[in-house]
Amino acid sequence: TASAYIQQQTKGQYPAPGMALETLLGGAILSAEEALGLEAIGLSELFGSPVSSALINVFLLTDRNKKDRGVDQSKPEVQEINRVSVIGAGIMGAGIAAANIKRGIHVKLNDARDEALESGIKGILDEVSFDKATKSKQVQRAIDHAALLIGTRSQAEIADVDLVIEAVVENTELKKKIFAGLESHLGETTILASNTSTLPITTLAADLKHPERFVGIHFFNPVRKMKLVEIIRGEKTNDETVASAVAYAKRLGKFPVVVGDGPGFLVNRLLFPYMNEAVVLLQEGVPLEQIDKAAKKFGMPMGPIALYDMVGIDTSFYAGRTMYDAFPERTLVSPILPRLIKAGRLGQKSGQGFYAYPKKNDRGQLDPELEPLISGYIEKSDEQLSTEQIQHRLMLPMLLEATRVMESGQVRSPRDIDLGMIFGIGFPPFLGGLMYWADTVGADNLLKMLEPFAGLGPRYQPTELLKSVAESKGKFYDLAD
Repeated sequence: TASAYIQQQTKGQYPAPGMALETLLGGAILSAEEALGLEAIGLSELFGSPVSSALINVFLLTDRNKKDRGVDQSKPEVQEINRVSVIGAGIMGAGIAAANIKRGIHVKLNDARDEALESGIKGILDEVSFDKATKSKQVQRAIDHAALLIGTRSQAEIADVDLVIEAVVENTELKKKIFAGLESHLGETTILASNTSTLPITTLAADLKHPERFVGIHFFNPVRKMKLVEIIRGEKTNDETVASAVAYAKRLGKFPVVVGDGPGFLVNRLLFPYMNEAVVLLQEGVPLEQIDKAAKKFGMPMGPIALYDMVGIDTSFYAGRTMYDAFPERTLVSPILPRLIKAGRLGQKSGQGFYAYPKKNDRGQLDPELEPLISGYIEKSDEQLSTEQIQHRLMLPMLLEATRVMESGQVRSPRDIDLGMIFGIGFPPFLGGLMYWADTVGADNLLKMLEPFAGLGPRYQPTELLKSVAESKGKFYDLAD
């Protein structure tokens, strides 16, 4: 039973738990000295293995992040953040507020609608009432934390803080309007931030009098679970603001990664080619369950088709438009997503997307109603792609996009890419990170893997960085700081 449970949990991708069980069973009938010898043999077989090396790399990534100030060369003064205002009491705003309150930071929560504010406060107190030790909700915890939370509809009341985070809907004009009405009330050292996941920070800061104190602080949903925070530096954001935002994210127990401004920032920019290619494969006639199984076999926590349903097909579509506007030559526009949106199939939140969700917490099930909706967009082909071919189709565009991000200087190190992908989208830790995996495969081999897909266009075209690393027989990690 234990062996079956371990296999279910690890998918056969982490050998240590299985080895631990074997050692436990084998050592049960031996003397202590003999059992220790058996344990030493098991450990020697694992230490230095590819999975062991990859997981050690993940540890080193997190350890490096704890020491990273977020800026190179200079040692700016870091502003301590003890009072925070959050604009927007929706899912993200309430999640951000709760994360602050758990760390003893005073929060003012603002929203234009009374019902949204009431709902947000209720959700925050419900979340902070949970006691990890007892794994239950405690009324006293809610009462204790309530003293750190103030709800208000007045923008003037939220200005007297160290940091203001805007977390409203993704609308440039709305956000700019909020910033314009707020900036004149802010103190001389108050940092203004946006939780935007797609909109350029430089654009949002264009009309501000102090763009140097404006920064992107992008939390991932759900905030309570996701460890990654993207700190997005606009063209005029200064080092003090970046370093203060990094220190603040660490205080919340997060892993902050500093990235330059640009479409999709880091995580969404790299995630999009992966998800876009999944829909292209679907159009080519590859069954959706085969696409998802191939991704999960590679080690992803869920398949890209299921991920569409979880994120929301409408949300994914509108984010995809941003990426298309930025990179039209590498983005294939599919009619499948608009068709599903028109049919009201938005994913888990509507009960139907690519899969069907009969009950709220059910896993997605194959839905016979899907085929009539999208059959007109599916090509008929006798060619059967192997699991490995599907994996290459999904992962190589993501990797190439990562090399473009490195070429543009949008990230400071390939290690930041790996930390972002592991804690942002669940890239397999047992592979050590996207760029670590690329180094394990080797740049020469990656070029060979790309050759069969040369006819598919620019999204599979090797970048100059990839060719350079292959030519030098080097590694992407050689380019690290």
